[in-house]
Amino acid sequence: MSFVDLNMKLSAKSFVVVTLLILLFLSRSVFPQNRYEVETLKNPDPGKKDTREVNAVLIFEKDVLSIRSRRSKEVFKEFKISDIRAVEHSYTKKPIFSPLMAGAIALSVVTLLPIFLFAIKKDKHWLTVVAGSDFAVLKIENDNYQLIRTEFIARNIGVVDINERKR
Repeated sequence: MSFVDLNMKLSAKSFVVVTLLILLFLSRSVFPQNRYEVETLKNPDPGKKDTREVNAVLIFEKDVLSIRSRRSKEVFKEFKISDIRAVEHSYTKKPIFSPLMAGAIALSVVTLLPIFLFAIKKDKHWLTVVAGSDFAVLKIENDNYQLIRTEFIARNIGVVDINERKR
């Protein structure tokens, strides 16, 4: 193998790599998508009373908000950004000291293991999106609810906060 052949192979590989990087960059800038993992409430059997939390992805595209399955290509809901009438953010919070926490603290004292750490309950953030006659109820992760709120605000859609406390 001569120096010229080796140089041509390297330039062909670098050309392919540069082309792929440019296409990747252009696809992200021309078709921007912000994706967030959420859970949506879905009734697998519409005739029955069996609503479940299903793993989903909330995708903000240029003019469309879509909720898709994480595991398949199924689209649960799709809303035009211009059709969204209301977005409500709420969260439920359990008091720090509860009977469950009291039992966990007592068990921690007896066993000398930090079992009470397992009894601490996180806030649950919920988002309701209403567009036309359709709606979606989403459970949002604690680490990305602020980003999702900002996505709506950036698209001139106000988010109403509802404070719900569980006792």
